[in-house]
Amino acid sequence: MEIDYKSIGKKIRKERIIRNLTLEQLAEILDLSPSYMGLIERGQRGISIETLYKLAIAFDVTTDYLISSDGDEDISEDIFSCNVLYQKILAHIKKYSTEELKFLLEFIELKNKHDSQSSK
Repeated sequence: MEIDYKSIGKKIRKERIIRNLTLEQLAEILDLSPSYMGLIERGQRGISIETLYKLAIAFDVTTDYLISSDGDEDISEDIFSCNVLYQKILAHIKKYSTEELKFLLEFIELKNKHDSQSSK
C-alpha cells in the first residue's frame, strides 16, 4: 500500500482554506518554509510525523483523517466549496454591529420572498 501524498495535500489545503489561513500563515505555524508547505499541499513532498501531528492540532482533526483516503472526493468538493463560502461570509459578518446584522437579515428575507414569488 502506497501513501497518497496528493490526497493528504488536498486535505491540508482544504482545511487551511476553510480556516481562512494563507499558505504563509500555516507554514509559520508549522515552522516550515512557505515553498515547502506548497510542495506538501501539491503532494510533491512527504510529510513528517511531527508535522502531521502539528497539523492535526492546528486544524483540530485527527491524524487519521489527514492521511486516510476517503474515496468520495467528488462528493466532498461541493461541500468544500460551500464551507469555504460560509467561512468567508462569517469572517465578514463577525465585524458587523447588531444594526448591520439586522439589515443583512432583512435583505436575505426580502430576497427569499422575491425568489419564492418569482418561482410561482
